[in-house]
Amino acid sequence: MELKKIANLIHEKKFKEAKTELIELEKKKVKSIDNRPNLEKKYENIYFTLSQVCTQLNELKDSKKYLISHLQIRPNDSEALFNLANLNLKTHEIENVEQIYKKILKIDKNNLPANVNLAFFYEGTGKIDKAKKFYKIANELEPSNLNFHYNLMRLSSDYSNNNTIVFIKKLIEEKKILDKDKFLANFILSKNSEKKKEYLNEIKFLDLAHNLFLKNNVNKKSNKYWLDIVPSFYKKLTIKGSTKNILKKIEPIFIIGLPRSGSTITELVLSTSKTSKSILGESSFINQALLSTYGDKFFNKEQQDNFEIDVGILEEKIISNLQNFNIFATDQNIIIDKSLENFFYIDLIINIFPNAKFIITERNIGENIIGIYKKILLDIPWAHSISEIVKYIKNYKTIIDIYVKKYSEKFFIIKLIDLQNSNKKKISSLFEFCNLDFNDKYFEFQKQNQFINNASNIQIRKKLSKNDRNKYNKYMYLLKSYEKDYPWIKND
Repeated sequence: MELKKIANLIHEKKFKEAKTELIELEKKKVKSIDNRPNLEKKYENIYFTLSQVCTQLNELKDSKKYLISHLQIRPNDSEALFNLANLNLKTHEIENVEQIYKKILKIDKNNLPANVNLAFFYEGTGKIDKAKKFYKIANELEPSNLNFHYNLMRLSSDYSNNNTIVFIKKLIEEKKILDKDKFLANFILSKNSEKKKEYLNEIKFLDLAHNLFLKNNVNKKSNKYWLDIVPSFYKKLTIKGSTKNILKKIEPIFIIGLPRSGSTITELVLSTSKTSKSILGESSFINQALLSTYGDKFFNKEQQDNFEIDVGILEEKIISNLQNFNIFATDQNIIIDKSLENFFYIDLIINIFPNAKFIITERNIGENIIGIYKKILLDIPWAHSISEIVKYIKNYKTIIDIYVKKYSEKFFIIKLIDLQNSNKKKISSLFEFCNLDFNDKYFEFQKQNQFINNASNIQIRKKLSKNDRNKYNKYMYLLKSYEKDYPWIKND
């Protein structure tokens, strides 16, 4: 009866209540098993279920704790091992990730998720040859899965040969591709056309890939959130209550701006400083805290005229989120976060983190738009049509201009071209702004065993190239129809 009640709570997404019930059940577990040993199997998955519930609550430290307890009972549970490795990746504790995935493959060498995620891990840590090896294994296990062809194409410029293209075209003709993967087939054909310098065909297939992604993959609710709801946040925000100043010792550095603008390189350059710091990557801990606390209100039309935020409640949620990364409010700590969307929340961030600083990464805006469009950014719902990219950037420019004027001393602007040209004076000033010791070997970040999970993870492992405007000139015609309404596209 207890287990049925818990199952119903989980089904209804009442995860806090489910966790409470599971903890109570766990307390009874030992006594019950001592009295009636035949009940052991009934209770053996309590810790695993607790871990899943904690993951839903974004209580990742507890989730890992319960998984480890579960694995003490069932050490060869591949699903639990897989979840533990994934959680370690998410919280940047990568030391044992490779070992855990390999343990799963010792149990079953054909475990597809473990092969894929081990490849993903190697890719994120710059071990490209190893990544290719395990993507190839995954491809052999599931030849019609276009995700593996796509990943191999990204890692190897010579992968999309004639045989691959013929195979993909055959899959399209025989309608053997799932709707959610159709965009990948066209994106691979687009990259193959680019390789052959058939640029009109490249854009034809790229447009089709984006259209299919919008049709079959994009969450329309999420798209509305980023294009219509959040952009009005700065005008409608009302802060109530007060913080407990628990986070006043933390000195956060927020890298903000647009995708494909040099944010990953900026983060990696700063990571070379010997000053003690925590690198969070694209943690989205601010946005996650807001959505988990006020998400229902954000999506309620009747309540969108005023975003009233109790900063005391939000502060507690942020503290909990930071603990996932072993950052505690009482510590004096510099953290570097690269959740680019944080420009929407600057008033709120400064209220909670009085020592916050912001780095804006910039590049030529036309190149930036094309750079976004030429990638398939799977986690960004607005990045799949030029009109929506332009709309997002318009909102970004409006908001960032207001905040730079309001809090000028808290902002530092670094241009991609300064990084590409290794402008030592500018880069040294960046370190100084962040209160980080300058490292004149700032471009040796490739030597660090750091996991990078974003669209730049392969490119930044190579030597940084100089800016080449000609690279994008052939695509600028795509922006012509927008220049009249958005003159900043041409004048940037």
